[in-house]
Amino acid sequence: RAPGVPCDRLYTSSPMPPRPSALASARRALLALVPAALVGLGTANAIGVAQESARPAAASAPAFRQANRVAVLPVSGEIDQITLRSLERRLERVRQEGFGAVVLQIDTPGGDARVTLDICHLLKNDFPANTIAWVDPMAFSAGTFMSLACREIVMSPHAKMGDAAPINLLGPIPPTERAKIEAPFLSEVVDSARRNHYDEQLSRAFVTLTPGLWLLENVRTKARVVVDPTEYRAVMGTEPPTTGTTPAGGAQGAAQDFRPMIMEIIKPDRRRSGTELTKEELAAEVEFEQQLPPTRAPLTEADRGEWTVVMQVVMPDTLLTLTTEEARFFGFSQATIASDDELKSFLGASELVRIDESWSEAMVRFLVSLPVRVILIAVFLVALFLDLASPGVGVFGATAAVALLMLIGAPALAGMAQWWEILLILVGLALLGAEFFVIPGFGIAGVLGALCLLVGLVGTFVSSDLTSPASRDSLWTGLAATMGAFFAAGVAIWLISRQIESMPLFRKFILNAELGRPLSAPAAAPGLLSSMGASQRALQPGDIGTAATDLRPTGRGEFGGRIVDVQSAVGYIERGTPIRVLSVDRLSIEVEEAR
Repeated sequence: RAPGVPCDRLYTSSPMPPRPSALASARRALLALVPAALVGLGTANAIGVAQESARPAAASAPAFRQANRVAVLPVSGEIDQITLRSLERRLERVRQEGFGAVVLQIDTPGGDARVTLDICHLLKNDFPANTIAWVDPMAFSAGTFMSLACREIVMSPHAKMGDAAPINLLGPIPPTERAKIEAPFLSEVVDSARRNHYDEQLSRAFVTLTPGLWLLENVRTKARVVVDPTEYRAVMGTEPPTTGTTPAGGAQGAAQDFRPMIMEIIKPDRRRSGTELTKEELAAEVEFEQQLPPTRAPLTEADRGEWTVVMQVVMPDTLLTLTTEEARFFGFSQATIASDDELKSFLGASELVRIDESWSEAMVRFLVSLPVRVILIAVFLVALFLDLASPGVGVFGATAAVALLMLIGAPALAGMAQWWEILLILVGLALLGAEFFVIPGFGIAGVLGALCLLVGLVGTFVSSDLTSPASRDSLWTGLAATMGAFFAAGVAIWLISRQIESMPLFRKFILNAELGRPLSAPAAAPGLLSSMGASQRALQPGDIGTAATDLRPTGRGEFGGRIVDVQSAVGYIERGTPIRVLSVDRLSIEVEEAR
């Protein structure tokens, strides 16, 4: 047999696989020879046979599948970079502790396309050969690719798998671009089908729309195959029907008999990268897959009269989705497993250990979720505004720093942020700081800083290069999320500026110490409130005061013994310099040096 291929799943190079009845007869004939063989072997060998028969019943699993210690790796939720990193970490533990088998317990609606190909590569090249997918209860899209990449598939009762076509969240995909996107995924499922003896036509139907597929049965051997319209016309000589099952009882009559016809032993394959192809290169990629031979030879006109129609398997322009029973019928699932005990029995295992995601991986997954990231961006912007508008305040600056750390730290840990994105965010903050505290007005530094900050934040949503459609989708998603967060922060800042006088929560955090106020002078409202309290209503453009602190460009000014927050319109003003009020609004008091 080929390395890593189960013995009981290989057929000879004969045109048809042996029928189960023939295999059963062969087993009975072999069993009939056992007593005579025991007599000839002698007492010592008989004792050895007795000891062998006394082994636990759990060891009755086939040798290629049997494992004493089994590691179960739950994979749930959306498939993303965190899933890939988590599987790599858990694989190291599997290697260190020497587990005999690995079971991926899959429950996912799908996920990132590029990450899916990386995980399939990991499963086929780095995971143990005895790796099984347990669909419990669903494996759609990315979950289907992962399940097919494992050596065997089992499913829980009422489970489903399939519907694995790549999609664009922003709208329909043009035909040419869809061909480019589908090429690596078709290559992936064809490779998995030929490794694990699944029907190629059905495997392709998970990914791409077909003109319909039909199940045929050989009138002599009762073997069953799935054909497309081209094969159907060749072997049947008529147009294919489109009304489902034709012969009575066909689909349920021999559910265990369906297996693709194997024309030769599977050869070791060489892994290909999941690069995207142009439409013209699609045929070359499919040809490249021929390193692994097809699971059967195509039917031709020479086969006419030997096949009958059982049923229509896939309707035209429909993606394939299979239930537990259908997956068993078409040879994808090997068993129905409802519990850990049944899984242990299936593998002949004595110990089953679950290796879950770590708490840190779960935390990173939460922080990089789209709603949380939008909230963090909005919190960062609001806290940054409050800190800049209230000199001497520490709590809002700390809040902005923590929000920013979570924004760039979590994607960096998940492999979704690269160094240039983090650098752009830091450069943007530096330019904005220079605009507020060093350079007068809102000019080039402020605009560049805002752009760098925006591009950096959007970039953390993109986990790979922008040449792939999936990455471009992530880019537009990140741009929409970031702009939404900017809008939400703007609304929040406007509401705060209007209601801050009546919000005691903010008064607790804003510094209410006043510099140089005489004891007899009336107290100004604290911090930012001082520019909106009684002192603001008394001030008018043209009033003269003194800079109570350095204005960089924000700071505090003294007018008639009252301290208020002010902002310089012309850049840095040194403490003690006479200043003149230029304008007064609800948010700030703008001043200039009085000459």
